[in-house]
Amino acid sequence: QSRTKNIKATSFWITILSMTTTFHLIRHGQTDWNIQNRYQGQLDVPLNETGINQARSAAKMLTGQSFKLLYSSDLTRAIQTAEELAKVVHLPIQKDPRLREINQGQWQGLLIDDVFNPKKESISTIFESRESFHPPDGESIIDVADRVWSCLVDLAKKHTHHNIILVSHGMAIATALCKFRSIPLWQAKDYIPENCQIVQIKWKY
Repeated sequence: QSRTKNIKATSFWITILSMTTTFHLIRHGQTDWNIQNRYQGQLDVPLNETGINQARSAAKMLTGQSFKLLYSSDLTRAIQTAEELAKVVHLPIQKDPRLREINQGQWQGLLIDDVFNPKKESISTIFESRESFHPPDGESIIDVADRVWSCLVDLAKKHTHHNIILVSHGMAIATALCKFRSIPLWQAKDYIPENCQIVQIKWKY
């Protein structure tokens, strides 16, 4: 997902009372398509040099901390990011496709301006009023939220009182933040983290 209203802080914290499993959600590093403002979706785009360096910087921020598991989306840009983290936390990378980015269907590979400009007003209105809207052959924000949420629920049930790293994607992470904070999903685009930003969520049953 390239069209973002980035969060300025390098990290922020969401604490829900009685929660103890701690998720460290990390968006993958930068790709050339991020720079081009092009829809990536679930196409397998690799990190660029800046993205690799961002992943290494994120890894340094985790140095000295203890983690139980390292999960990643199975897309290359997420795996490459996770590989840099694994060097520091010394954990194997476990892949879960539920952590993938939103599937943008026929929009994938297109410049955002090419999609939005012809019908800018109508498409923006759809996104802002219907989180169930999806591009042709793609996913809705609700679809993404449901699968990411199911991953978090499964891990929280199995691994209480542990720190878990999840390497994922902008919109995928944003939907999780919205669900935790009871924010309408149509606002998810406003909560997309920056590349390699670390977002911490605490959860307990």
